[in-house]
Amino acid sequence: MTEPDHDGWPEKYSDPRDRPHPDVLRITVESFDDAFQDTLTAVDAVADGDPQPAVVSFATVGELRKILTDRRIELLQTLMDTDGAAESISALAEALDRDYKTVHDDVTLLADYGIVFIVEDDDRSKRPFLPYERIRLDVELTASGSGEEPAAA
Repeated sequence: MTEPDHDGWPEKYSDPRDRPHPDVLRITVESFDDAFQDTLTAVDAVADGDPQPAVVSFATVGELRKILTDRRIELLQTLMDTDGAAESISALAEALDRDYKTVHDDVTLLADYGIVFIVEDDDRSKRPFLPYERIRLDVELTASGSGEEPAAA
């Protein structure tokens, strides 16, 4: 049996480009309990052979808006248009016509949330990688009298 590395993936998947990824990343706003239940449902669906999107959930609309700023969405779009991983964070910053440090900070934050992956090649340059063909945002707003908790803004 292959030993998993520090992030739980077996050694053969140490490069995120080699990992199996769905075509869609779904970003949601939902409670921990709802996210947990969705995860259990997805596990059952995958066990049945049904493809499932990757999911990143935020507790509030405000948290999602803090992370997915217009500039970071532009960064994600640029990465989606890149075949494979970006050449480097410097090259990504140049393509976006932005400062290296802010792009580096944005890539690091998005990686911390599991939205972007970082590929480290032998030369140790960090290469941002986004394996998804689409990103779908699911934000449900409900009336306060509906009996459900409204998403906090």
